[in-house]
Amino acid sequence: MVLGRLQTGDNVVIKALIKGWTGELRTAAVQSLALNKKEYRTFSNVLIETGNGSTQIDHIVVSRYGVFVVETKNKSGWIFGSRDDAMWTLLLAYGNKKFKFQNPLRQNYKHTKTLCEFLGIDHSKMHSVVVFWGDCKFKTEMPENVVHGNHTGYMKTKKQILLTEEEIDTICEKLRAVKNNTSLLAGWNHARDLKKRYQSTSICPKCGGALVQRIPRTSKGTAKPFLGCENFPRCHYTKVP
Repeated sequence: MVLGRLQTGDNVVIKALIKGWTGELRTAAVQSLALNKKEYRTFSNVLIETGNGSTQIDHIVVSRYGVFVVETKNKSGWIFGSRDDAMWTLLLAYGNKKFKFQNPLRQNYKHTKTLCEFLGIDHSKMHSVVVFWGDCKFKTEMPENVVHGNHTGYMKTKKQILLTEEEIDTICEKLRAVKNNTSLLAGWNHARDLKKRYQSTSICPKCGGALVQRIPRTSKGTAKPFLGCENFPRCHYTKVP
């Protein structure tokens, strides 16, 4: 069996992956219907190998107006955040539960930088786009490149020609080669590596909150500190460094 026996935290990661894939499929469907295929060439689920592992990009759209790098999120609840915040907040509409998640603009910036290096083009020819799906609502003002639902309207506002036809053909050839050479095993390995990175960071794997250092209250200077979720007592996740 490919998945094998589920370990602690695996079900959380798998649920998140399935929810993410649902959003990616909706994004791909919108792009297929709303964008002229002669003017915009789309690539979905692109896996690029780097010196530090692999980077998975949800969607890449290539046009003479530049390369659009689209990050997809599928959330439910109220969303608070700004361009400069390291973490954004998700407040569930029911139950009044609050969770933290990485600023998707920062996440997508890393994707654009990786893609620039891979394609050999200047970062000024990249457009970062973040699209949210699901029953969510922005409760703070968002940058124009962060949208809920159809994101192609924002893409069509970009009218400055940044790439020649020759450059477009070269970029698409490289992306097609990556897609053709990416195996199912590589995709699974990427998901596995993401899980390892996720578990080794300071983010709670249960709710997405930040992990903070705590010292047992009953200790008299002998007990070792541990990492606990900032959302305690709503979340009881702990981790020994």
